[in-house]
Amino acid sequence: MLKRVRAKLFLALLSFLALERFCHFQTEGFALSKMLLENSPPSAGPSETLTFIGAGKQFYAFETADRKHVVKFMKFSRRRPLPWLEKTSLPFLESWKRNYLAERAKRLSNLESSSRLALKHLSSEAALASYPLSKHLILIDKLGIRHRIDRAQTKFLVQKKATAFTLYFEQNPSQAQALISSYIETISSQCQKGISNLDPIIERNYGVVDNRMILMDVGSLLASPKLSTSIGLKRQIFLELLPLRQWLQNHHPEHLAYFDMQLKKNRP
Repeated sequence: MLKRVRAKLFLALLSFLALERFCHFQTEGFALSKMLLENSPPSAGPSETLTFIGAGKQFYAFETADRKHVVKFMKFSRRRPLPWLEKTSLPFLESWKRNYLAERAKRLSNLESSSRLALKHLSSEAALASYPLSKHLILIDKLGIRHRIDRAQTKFLVQKKATAFTLYFEQNPSQAQALISSYIETISSQCQKGISNLDPIIERNYGVVDNRMILMDVGSLLASPKLSTSIGLKRQIFLELLPLRQWLQNHHPEHLAYFDMQLKKNRP
């Protein structure tokens, strides 16, 4: 009898986990509660509709009606403190709880700091736009479900809509050299402003807008004192350009000589 109960519980747990993974896949992990500062009902008024186009570790991305801009809403899940855990008072958990909550608070602080750096210093490099977003928003998720919110309930930034750099590069071979130069110039400009990118993954974090490379992901930026020295600056630029060189070496080795030549030209 006990074995049957255990087997049923195990099957129920597997079914629950499978359903949870299926829902996560279908929605790309979108949950309105993860991006709201507060859960109060939105006020009435004219609204603007945004359509879900993707999710990363730090942001949910929604496309504007003109399809020329992307609104990126900050994700607070796994970052902000958990109210129920803060209220838990079990002596043997106190040390773990303090460390865990401190780590979540640190993640949130880092994300907010990264966004501020982009807004203050990298508006051009990240193609940030002063889009006149409505006070009231209707978000259409991947399943077509509509969610009405107030803009003030969230934190967000707006970028011009970009095409992934590697995809654009493959689709526009005649622009290869111009794109390589633009990539080097953008990274150099970012580093010269004393900002490093802790997640310089070429396949997903860089894009192209108006034939120019931009920082598509601005969630892992850090103000670095090391970039104030010539050696530190050169090293960081090289490190952040290394993914491009490796990608060219694997997919377009015919452009390596041009990359190396341009890198020498743009070294500070």
